[in-house]
Amino acid sequence: MNTDLYVLLIFDDRYLFIPQHEVESVEIISDVKITDTFEGVVGWFFGHGLESPVYALGSELSLLLEIPKKREYLVLLKAKPQPIGILCDEVENMNFKKEFLHPQDLHVVMDIPDTPISQLLIYQDKMAYICSGTALVKYFSHISKQFSVNDYD
Repeated sequence: MNTDLYVLLIFDDRYLFIPQHEVESVEIISDVKITDTFEGVVGWFFGHGLESPVYALGSELSLLLEIPKKREYLVLLKAKPQPIGILCDEVENMNFKKEFLHPQDLHVVMDIPDTPISQLLIYQDKMAYICSGTALVKYFSHISKQFSVNDYD
């Protein structure tokens, strides 16, 4: 497994890198069945023999209720029992070694509970986040539960 290979997700001018080996597949948004929001889910992907919930994130990594017009791609993260989808504007494969990208660990004061972000780096003169697929799946579970609780208050 090459630890230098990542998938770059771009949404709302944010850069989010996920290790390539933690990504199931990349699909187009037309493959997503858009539904009414339930615990932050904006749609479902019915590929690979499984139903996968699909989420849309905003620039602050918060769940969005509506899908922004710029979203064109679906990135499926490996997860059990089914993959989890994230919508994004652009997707690109990236080799950190070839691109001379050097991630930095989060400073202790930035490492807050439940954050999926494990490292930061500068990419195209902007701050970029690095998250593991596992951390993002856990994060979606955490924020979607809060979302549904707040929805009924």
